[in-house]
Amino acid sequence: METKTQQILTAPVLTGELSEFNLVHILQLLNDCNADGILQVKKGALYGVMYFEHGQIIDAHVLTYDGEDAIYEIFLWLSGKFAFYSLNVQRPKSIKRPTEDLILTGARYDERWRKLCTLGINSNTILKAKSDEEITRMIAEEEEGIIHLAQADQEFLHAADGTKTLGEIANQLGYNRRKLVTILSFLLTNNFLDIIATDHGSPFNESTQVFMPELD
Repeated sequence: METKTQQILTAPVLTGELSEFNLVHILQLLNDCNADGILQVKKGALYGVMYFEHGQIIDAHVLTYDGEDAIYEIFLWLSGKFAFYSLNVQRPKSIKRPTEDLILTGARYDERWRKLCTLGINSNTILKAKSDEEITRMIAEEEEGIIHLAQADQEFLHAADGTKTLGEIANQLGYNRRKLVTILSFLLTNNFLDIIATDHGSPFNESTQVFMPELD
């Protein structure tokens, strides 16, 4: 990470690589410093931006996402470049939640996604749900109330028939990546899904609307 003691209007005061500096730590630093300015994050052709006022994130944008959704999307980028430009931001406050809360929530998505990456999960991964009978038995064996399948979890399990790729399931159900990460993390942690096959093909398949960023 590079810092500069003298601010140059056209140059960033903080730059680095996401692979070396976790986004959680970057946002915490800017929050602790009561920073005013713009944080730009780039991953290949993708570009995201967050706007800071007195250390609080007041707005964000990336892809088709705005506000909090944009922040959590960027938390799924484990590699890329970032740059912070110190300046007074003139922008409506679309984000109301304290930045400390946003960081805690984003950190959970970051942790879940990193675990999925260690399993080789990507858009081309093929998953198969355990049978209804087996899932019912597994839930019954847990203490009452510990495991609850939400409607989205059940929909995913029904779609995971052992033939569709993760990208195909995501398109079928209309889930964004943040929701996919939450669902997959829960279902795989509780062994309700089996990984049938996975590869390291490109996640940026133009034929699909949803892709999973890869850990590179």
